[in-house]
Parts: sequence; structure tokens; C-alpha cells
Amino acid sequence: MNSFLFVLKYIVGNKSLSLLIIIKPSTKKQSEKSLIWLKSICKKRSFSYCMFTTTGNFNNDCAQIRLLLSKFTKVVVLGGDGTLSLAVNALIGSSCTLALLPCGTGNDFSRGFSCKEDDWRKALFNTPTAIDVGKINSRYFINIAGVGFDAHVVKAINAKASFSSFDYSWTSIKELFYYQAQQLQGTFNNDVRQYQNLITVFANHKYFGGGLEIAPKADLTDGLLECYQMRSGGLFYNVISFMKLFFKRHQHIKNLSYSRLNTASIKTEGLLIEADGELVGKTPAVISVYGQALLFHMPIKKRLQ
Repeated sequence: MNSFLFVLKYIVGNKSLSLLIIIKPSTKKQSEKSLIWLKSICKKRSFSYCMFTTTGNFNNDCAQIRLLLSKFTKVVVLGGDGTLSLAVNALIGSSCTLALLPCGTGNDFSRGFSCKEDDWRKALFNTPTAIDVGKINSRYFINIAGVGFDAHVVKAINAKASFSSFDYSWTSIKELFYYQAQQLQGTFNNDVRQYQNLITVFANHKYFGGGLEIAPKADLTDGLLECYQMRSGGLFYNVISFMKLFFKRHQHIKNLSYSRLNTASIKTEGLLIEADGELVGKTPAVISVYGQALLFHMPIKKRLQ
């Protein structure tokens, strides 16, 4: 029997189920460890649960998760940014709350909380917080969407059979020598701009690219996106700009524009778009933010005594 049909049949006959676990197939020890812990907690606390294993087909997985949501009160994601983004796109408009046990490769969204594994586990039982969600064209994003070099790197990474967090940094450095910046024309908070684009990102949270803190001021609950527009200035200048970004000194880059916005559009055609570390299409694009659109179980970082 198809695994999804089996799950659906099981849910129909067991309406007491309340926890939907979304997991990406993985050989990572962290993923296995988190699943074992979660199952033990469900048994200990008499929680009912059901597992949905992703297939890599975003549209199909998203549609199937939506069919399941009415039977649950909480969704727990075991994975990284891509699996989390899948869950977010499925949950929009749902009354389910969302929790995360980070066990992906980049884990950029979870990195923004500076929390440990135990904090994320405790977060499953915290009162959820209403957080903002960004949208670029038809795709929602919880972390960061970007147009330009970051999307180019995502495309290069996707060509690999497997990759590590180190591959993000190494691929970024390598691809910087081959990247051809293109002219970008867009409107940002009713301000029309045109420039040679290196990176243009719309940040709901802080990190992207496997650990680069592009948006240190980003706030998940302020109803706005942080917009960073890094203009291209030739190979040498781009390398220097990237190194400043790597060492969190990009606020001092001369050709960097920063703004906070709730709407933007990009008119230029054919530029790659990435959202939450996944390629999601090409420009033109319309960017917006949906305030308090999702109930998320935030981890609470332990204070030093």
C-alpha cells in the first residue's frame, strides 16, 4: 500500500492523533537521535503521533501535508531549512502550531536563535509565538529569500550529490570568481532603483548561506523584512565584500544599501530566486510579508547565571 494512503487511512480511524512529524530521509546521526528522543517523549506523555517522510517533490509533499493537517494540533519538523520551508508552505492558513528539531545541513534558520539542542526540545512544549512569514511570488519563506549570487550558489550546491555546511562556504568562494553580475531594476517601498546586482536579500531572520549573518537586526515579529542590496563592483571588490560579509563586517561596505520594508518588486526578468536555501524560480518577482501568519514554538536561550 502507498505509504501516504496508509497514513491517511490510519488517521481517519484514529482521530486522537495530535502530532504530525515531518522528516526528511537522512543518514545523519542527529536526525536519528532526534527521532528516537521524540518517539520516547510521545510514549512517555501518551502523545499520539504520525510520521510523514518527504520525497523531495515539493509540490506533491506540500499538497499531501495539507490533507493531513486537519487531524493534528502540532507539526514537528525534523530537518533543516528546506524541510522547514516545506512545512511552512503547507501550514499557511492552518490552525496547527509548528515546532522544529534542527538536524539539517545548513540549519540557517535555527542558527539565528543561538540555542542548544536541549532548548529546541523544550520549545516543543512552550507556548507558541505568532511570527511573520515572507512571500516571494507564490512561495512563502520563513528565513531569507534572495536574488543574485546567493541563488547562483544554491544552484551550484544542488548539482552535488551530497554536501556539507563547509561546501556552502567553499562553493561561494569558488563561484565568486565565475559569477557574472546582472542589472537589476526594482521597486523597494515605492523607491525605484536600478543597479548592478551582486546580492539582494529579503530577510525575515538572520543567517543564510550556511552560516553567514547577513541580517543581524532581523526580527521575526516586527511585520517587516530586512532588505540588503549589495552592488557588484568587479571581481576584486566582490571578493572583499564577501570577506566582509563572512566576518560580519558587511555593514561597512560602501556599495551596500539597507532598508526595512513590507513590499518590493523586481521587474528584471530571468534572475534566479532562492528562498530558504531552495531554488524557487526566476524573476520578475513580487515580495511581501505576512505579519503574525504562523504559530511557532520558539526556543528560549538559557541565560548565564
